Amino acid sequence: MPLDTFLNILGACIGFMSASFFSVGAMMMTPAKIEKVAATYWDANQHWGDSIAEQRADYIAGGLLLLLSFSLQLSANLVPSATAPSLLQPFGCAIAEIVAVLVFLLVCFVLLRNAIAKSTKQSVRRMQAEKLAAQEIAAKNRVP
Repeated sequence: MPLDTFLNILGACIGFMSASFFSVGAMMMTPAKIEKVAATYWDANQHWGDSIAEQRADYIAGGLLLLLSFSLQLSANLVPSATAPSLLQPFGCAIAEIVAVLVFLLVCFVLLRNAIAKSTKQSVRRMQAEKLAAQEIAAKNRVP
């Protein structure tokens, strides 16, 4: 194996590992953890919770795109260069297919990001409302 191919494959593998850590870190930020962080100094801060939920959605979508990117890069290096699909023979067709795939992925990942952000925000807001309601009940029970 030539040195440039070896280094390219090694770089893609290291990039794949870093994208994996990036993605897992964002996925581990659950709505419960976001609610705890958003309520650290205040009883409940909806704007802070929403901001963290949106960042989580961005990190998940971005991390998944990184994983896809490094997977494609790695597979491109592992496939023999003599192998070429017939649909990509003309240069113009290859460019058009790349643009079509990029547009499709962009639309899919924007929709995915928005769905993740919406569901996380709803979960965090529900937890914040439950916590505030419990605090109000406790405060009423303490008053003589």
